[in-house]
Amino acid sequence: MCYIVNHRVDWDKIPHKKDIGKQDMKLYELRTNLNMPFSEGLPFGIYTVGTEQQAPITRFRGFSAKQIILTFSGSGAFRKIGHDNWDIITAGKMLYIPAGLPHQYVPMAGEPWQVGYVTFVDGPKGGLQSWGYGDHLHIAALAETERLFSLIEQIWRCSGPDYDLWRSAELFLQFCVELKKQTVTVAGKQLFHQLPSPDRHPSTMVDRMTRFLHDHLERNFTMSELSSYVGYSAKQTVRLFRQQHGMTPHQYLQKIRLQTAAQLLQDHPDMTIGQIAAHVGMEPVYFSRQFSRLYGVVPSAFRSRGNKRP
Repeated sequence: MCYIVNHRVDWDKIPHKKDIGKQDMKLYELRTNLNMPFSEGLPFGIYTVGTEQQAPITRFRGFSAKQIILTFSGSGAFRKIGHDNWDIITAGKMLYIPAGLPHQYVPMAGEPWQVGYVTFVDGPKGGLQSWGYGDHLHIAALAETERLFSLIEQIWRCSGPDYDLWRSAELFLQFCVELKKQTVTVAGKQLFHQLPSPDRHPSTMVDRMTRFLHDHLERNFTMSELSSYVGYSAKQTVRLFRQQHGMTPHQYLQKIRLQTAAQLLQDHPDMTIGQIAAHVGMEPVYFSRQFSRLYGVVPSAFRSRGNKRP
């Protein structure tokens, strides 16, 4: 049986993103199928897939898709925002996070937290609720991870620029079957209640791009990468995004990063400025400079004055 230990995280003992140790897992950088089509009767579509050395993440709006995260080595701490207790996710564990659930997770000190992930959205005519991927977060133990890693690798190869709707769906079903065979769910424990989810199927390119930026505010993207995800030229993407938001995608990304940082400064007095900068994907010096430009004070002064968030 898998026992989940509630633990209060000491932020000072969590390594800064750039200090996490040498990787030993093959990495498949994030691929996204942002313009995924839904075929008649297909119950889901793959949103993102990859493997990585996990960095600290804070998502006050949750993630717009359902997340399956597997830990291959190291460990991390996870919690629903608003809860004091953290759950420790160790090697050989699966974490399922419903869409729209505000949450945080951070690597623990020591061995790098190396994970694989597949995120997906339900199709217009169904989903995988009956398989356990519905409204409730859960953590489960895995018998072994080699086969699961191989399936993530295959799903990755069918995603992004080479997105194959049916092949990726076939592989994802194999992935879910393998998980079902292996997992030992925490008995009788409904950890968190599902919150209302954001719109799963935004209708415009700008909506899709906006959702993607909120989901991945800690990552850095070139304009060429962002435009390729939505199938437009960089010039078209900037023009349409500016029409709706009054700013470029990168300006919007910086805005939501700084808003998230302001909330972290208020809600987490135990976090250092460097840790907050890492959470939102910015270098500390650049972060402090941009934060001061937006709010008129340096981050430490903002925290001590107890300013209200925008």
